Amino acid sequence: MATDTTQPQRDNLGSALLDVARLTSNPDESAGIQLSDLKNSATSEVRRFGEDLASHLLAHTQIKVPPAFQLQSAAEGKIQVVGDHPNKATIEAYLNENTRLLKWFKELEVLFEIQRKLELGPDNNDMATQVFNFGLTSLGGIAFFTLKTNPSH
Repeated sequence: MATDTTQPQRDNLGSALLDVARLTSNPDESAGIQLSDLKNSATSEVRRFGEDLASHLLAHTQIKVPPAFQLQSAAEGKIQVVGDHPNKATIEAYLNENTRLLKWFKELEVLFEIQRKLELGPDNNDMATQVFNFGLTSLGGIAFFTLKTNPSH
């Protein structure tokens, strides 16, 4: 079932972060959530963010996907499009001026970094060499990690 992107979608953001707060604030494991629950919430957040982002880009900038693009955090709390994309500058300008989408992206980044750290375990330092990415494709959003290419990032 295709998502209608003719009108911008508005969604409640950050619900998965509430799950993380419950996970980390309650020492009683039986009352907290499991990692599998966190993954399910994170997956749902990616889907919702992707749908919302696609609908807003279409409505406000007339940018359609494909072609797909990849986002990462940039300096000064901004978002950058990684690689070549015909609408790179427009996407970056729109996202960095839209505080709601910018905040939501940052919340996704934190959520997935927490999830990744939990998956790797407390003794694993691989997170220092990885960076969160969000990709938007014609099939929807995807979250993944890549190796850092810029040591200052």
